[in-house]
Amino acid sequence: MPNSFRQMLMDNRDETTTDSAALSPSRSVAVATIAVGCVAFALYAVSLSVGKAPWSWWMQIPIQSAGMLALVAGFAMLFRRPGLSRIGALLVAFGVTWYIGDLQFSEHRAVYAVGFCLFFFNAAVMAQIALSFPLGRLRDPITTVVVISLYGVILVTQITRYFVEESPPPQVWGDPKAGTYSPWATAGTVAGMVLCAAVLVLLIRRWRSESPPMRRSAIPVRFFATLATVIVSGFLMVALTHAAVRLNHILLFGYATVVLLVPLASQVDALREWVGRANAFERLADFEEVASEGYRELLAKWLGDPKIEIHPWLPDEERCANLAGETVEIPTDSGRTVTFLEWKGRQIGALFHDSSLTGARQLKSVAAVTRIVLEKEALQARLRSSRNMLIELEIKHRKELQSALHDGGQDEVIGIRFVLRDLISELGRHAGPGAIELLQEGIARSDRLQDQIKEVAFELYPPALDYGLKAGVMSLFDKLRLPPKDLTIPETRWPKRVEHVAYRVISEAIRNARTHARAKTIRVKVTHQPDWLIVEVLDDGVGGAELRGVGSQRALHLVNVLEGKFTINSPHGVGTHVKAELPCTL
Repeated sequence: MPNSFRQMLMDNRDETTTDSAALSPSRSVAVATIAVGCVAFALYAVSLSVGKAPWSWWMQIPIQSAGMLALVAGFAMLFRRPGLSRIGALLVAFGVTWYIGDLQFSEHRAVYAVGFCLFFFNAAVMAQIALSFPLGRLRDPITTVVVISLYGVILVTQITRYFVEESPPPQVWGDPKAGTYSPWATAGTVAGMVLCAAVLVLLIRRWRSESPPMRRSAIPVRFFATLATVIVSGFLMVALTHAAVRLNHILLFGYATVVLLVPLASQVDALREWVGRANAFERLADFEEVASEGYRELLAKWLGDPKIEIHPWLPDEERCANLAGETVEIPTDSGRTVTFLEWKGRQIGALFHDSSLTGARQLKSVAAVTRIVLEKEALQARLRSSRNMLIELEIKHRKELQSALHDGGQDEVIGIRFVLRDLISELGRHAGPGAIELLQEGIARSDRLQDQIKEVAFELYPPALDYGLKAGVMSLFDKLRLPPKDLTIPETRWPKRVEHVAYRVISEAIRNARTHARAKTIRVKVTHQPDWLIVEVLDDGVGGAELRGVGSQRALHLVNVLEGKFTINSPHGVGTHVKAELPCTL
């Protein structure tokens, strides 16, 4: 196995081990304990605000539900999707900080201070979710600085307000005076507007630079989080302009509704995975429909990567193979990577996909769903590899025999002819007429034998075929004195095995047309279609050709080995049309 494949295989196994550890009983107990604590805190905070928050009853539904849904979605990710544990933790943090502002309604001074100073933290957490989804990582220093600045501005201005303002009132979303209680409140509002604008710019920049699979995965969360950022900017703006309470309440209702949808949007990938898996099993139900190309299209839609490739793993050869049985190399493009798939500890295949999908749970689900496809393709890859090897061995054997006849047998015949001529010269007039005639007959026969050797050597393998199918067929036309105008073959080169089979089909068809059909005109046409090489030989002979002849059977056998199609259309008195369709990838 190449070192690069071996290293990536080991990395893949390490990652699988890490994921297994993430779901260990001890970790599950710890996460469950934290979940109970967070829910208890949320209920306690809500109980403090009951009857004290200045909102209508209809606004309470989205306001009190948003944080709880974030907690549920976050812990669902921590339990079921360890690969997205960072986003899960951020959703949990958003759920906690969503309720932390309710601590301001506590009569305990320290609890009130915590609620007041951290009231706007949920907006910063939402911005971090939007900028880091779906992997939970901030990609560049500028994004990191903006997110840290958001937390810093909120913390510094709110703590300063707490100590500077005299008996600061509880902060609530929708307060028209929220940004004007003191210069520090105004400074925090202005800084928040600038940072919100920076977040929007970063979201647009990231959207434009992301690959399609990443966009597809992030668009639901990114859309609602972006909308939430816009509404927060509206909050800050109306706070500075002392807008009416009704407008503030409308913005609050919109903000609560939007952030309520963010946790739900974070589960879209999980729903897509479930639906995709159901579709995959439905496709597998009809085994006749199981084909790598059709299944690749299904995976492309499921994972959102139109360029995804699926290849079986050949364990005995320690390599990945394509449909032709050829070794597949690891992608070198920085935007593409490989994920190895295992089934019950056994390597079954590899997915070449967009690097943004690395670690996605869907990739691990693929292993269970595509096992039948991969095992079937592995068998087919081995079969194709063996078939290709048969053709390559035939080419090698023919070239060896051609070389032996051309360089060995022909040289011996030429040597014999020279010996016979030297013998005639030596004997001169001393030999009788009968002896001279016998020697001259030997020379004539050696000439005919040399021609036959040349004929057999050429039939075994024309040297011009090494330079392409067109060169090989042109040499055949020259040898048989056929007009070049009846030959149409592009200059393109195809795999050697394809060119060899195509040449055999053409040479057998021409031989049959000249020997049996008494054809006056023989036309050869070769065209290339996507993944197929079409070979056609047409003549105006007597027709009636069948697949029973040795030559036709040999051509049919070679085409079948290459998994192509071979047909003969030969009505009596009309002529013969031989057609071979050979699978071919340039």
